[in-house]
Amino acid sequence: MHIAYTEDQQRLRDELRAYYDDLLTDEVKELLHQEAGVGPTHRRIVKQMATDGWLGIGWPTEYGGQGRSQMEQFIFFDESMRMGAPVPMLTINTVGPTIMQYGTDEQKDFFLPKILAGDLHFCIGYSEPGAGTDLAALRTKAVRDGDEFIINGQKMWTSLASDADYCWLAVRTDPDAPKHKGISMIIVDMRSPGITVDPLHLLSSHDINATYFDDVRARADWLVGGENNGWSLIVNQLNHERVTLCSPGLLEQSYMEVREWAQNTTNADGSRVIDREWVQLNLARVHAGLEFLRLINWKVAWTATEGRLDVADASVIKTFGTEFYLEAFRLLMEILGPSAYLERHSVGSVLKGRLEGNYRSLLILTFGGGTNEIQRDLIGMFGMGLPRAIRS
Repeated sequence: MHIAYTEDQQRLRDELRAYYDDLLTDEVKELLHQEAGVGPTHRRIVKQMATDGWLGIGWPTEYGGQGRSQMEQFIFFDESMRMGAPVPMLTINTVGPTIMQYGTDEQKDFFLPKILAGDLHFCIGYSEPGAGTDLAALRTKAVRDGDEFIINGQKMWTSLASDADYCWLAVRTDPDAPKHKGISMIIVDMRSPGITVDPLHLLSSHDINATYFDDVRARADWLVGGENNGWSLIVNQLNHERVTLCSPGLLEQSYMEVREWAQNTTNADGSRVIDREWVQLNLARVHAGLEFLRLINWKVAWTATEGRLDVADASVIKTFGTEFYLEAFRLLMEILGPSAYLERHSVGSVLKGRLEGNYRSLLILTFGGGTNEIQRDLIGMFGMGLPRAIRS
C-alpha cells in the first residue's frame, strides 16, 4: 500500500513553503529567535498570517475559517513547524475549538473573530505546585461575587503568561464536590489587577512562568461550559494540544539539514561524513521514525475529519513523538560531533546551533500537556481496555 498526499494536498504544501520563504526572511527569523514569548515580531507575523487567511484554515466557515479538512490543517501546522513560523497553536487549535464547542454565543462572538484575526493570544492556567500530574487536585479557587468571580491561587509552568492577553484558567468553584466535579473553566484578562507573573529560567529557551492570582476579579459571563463542568473542557483541550505537539515538520527540517551537511563535509581522511556506516544508520533511524510519526499524525487527522478524536491516539502521538524528538536529535547531533553542542552564535557552532537549541527546548514536551507516564496509562485504558492504574 502506498500512502501519500493527494495532488491538491501537495499543492497546498508547495504553496505554504513558497509563502513562508517570502514571509520568514533571515532577518525575521533572527528577530523571532531573540524574542522571548509573544514579542512584537511574533505578533506582527501572526497578524500577517491572519490577514492572509492562514490561521483559520481548519476552522468552520461559520466562524470565519476556510472550512478545510483536518488533513489540510495538519499540513498547515506541519509546514509551519518546518519553517519555524510562530503559529499560536494553543490559541488556534485548542482554546478556539473548545470555545466553539462549549462557549456561549456571546463568548464566541467576542473571542473567535479576534483569535482568527491574530489579535488575541492565550496562555493555559492548569498546573499548580500541588497539582501537576494529578491536575484534578488543583486548589486555585474562584468565589462568585455578583457578576464576577474573585480568584485566588497560584499556577506553575504557565507558558507564554508574560505576554498573553488572556488566560484559559482552571479554578475550583465547589470545594465540597468530588475533585473532578468542582472545577470550572474561566477566561481571565491578564491585565487584571492582582495578577503577578514571575518568569522561570529553565534549561530551555521556552517562555514559562509562575503566575499568582490575588483577589483577581474575572467576569462571570466568561465562565465557559457552565459552573463545575470544567473537567470535560480540560480533557477536550488537552487532547487537541497533544495532537499538535508532535508534527514531524520541525524534526524533518533538521534531518534534511544534517543529511546535507554530512554529504558535503569531509573527514580527516578525505572521505565524506555520510559514507560512514554508523552515520547512515543514524540517518536511517531518524528517517524511519519520521515516517511513523507522519503516519500516526495522518491517522488522527483522518479520524478528526470523521468527527472523532480518539484519546488513545492523541496520547500515542504525544508519547511517541516527544520521546522520538529527543532520540532523533541525539542521533543527529552525534553525526555533527562535539560542535553540535555549541549554542547559537558560539564560535564553531554548526547549523547555527539550531539542533542544540531544539534539544533543550523539546525536553519540556515529555511532561507538558500531561506526563508521558500518564499518557501510557491512558493508552492502556482507552486503547487496550485495561483497568485504571492503581496509584498511591
